[in-house]
Amino acid sequence: MRVVLFQPPVFRRETPAASLAEALTAPQIHFGDLMRTHLSQGTELGIRAAEIINSGRLFPDEMITAIIRDHLHRVTDAGFLLVGHPHSVALALALDELLRDLGKPLDGVLHLHLPGEEKERHVRRLAGRSLCRNDQTHIFEPSVDHLLVEDVCNVCGGELYQRGNDNETSIRGRFRSYEAMLEPITQHYARQHLLVAVEAVGTFDEIARNGLTALREHGSRPYSGPATS
Repeated sequence: MRVVLFQPPVFRRETPAASLAEALTAPQIHFGDLMRTHLSQGTELGIRAAEIINSGRLFPDEMITAIIRDHLHRVTDAGFLLVGHPHSVALALALDELLRDLGKPLDGVLHLHLPGEEKERHVRRLAGRSLCRNDQTHIFEPSVDHLLVEDVCNVCGGELYQRGNDNETSIRGRFRSYEAMLEPITQHYARQHLLVAVEAVGTFDEIARNGLTALREHGSRPYSGPATS
């Protein structure tokens, strides 16, 4: 299957994507990973990407699509799980055109969304997390991690602190911004009878199983025409 996956941006460590990709026997595709490969290998696309990064500019849509195109040209027809891309309607339209050109249409677009109570649980979780001053990739959350020494990083011994914008009001605002960004994209795929929405509740394996079941059930239903808003 060829699937686009949108999942809540609040998951840490593992995500349902890993379990879903294994169940689909399809490789995950992350734009960030593809870009880093081009940068490390010094390809033509990597050189162009480095120039954009060094200039402080945002990646143009054409560059993002070129990196995705380069990868999809080289993968087999076995399928893929494209995670978190596209992130705008313009990029969705470019992806539609690219997949038509390649003869690799999508089988579905899986939207894992958080219901209200689950969203509030994540808001509280994120509002309680601490970061290491030495390395901000070292993140600790009271509900997940046990600190060996209070306010000290378990990994490197650095001081832990909380960011000023890691409060419940700011985090709820980030949720609203993400949902506002995603809404026109999911509507775009709903009009193509591709969108499958599943609540992201349970373990990652359970979420992945529910998503796979929903995708298969969706694929077995006859297409009844474009969805209306």
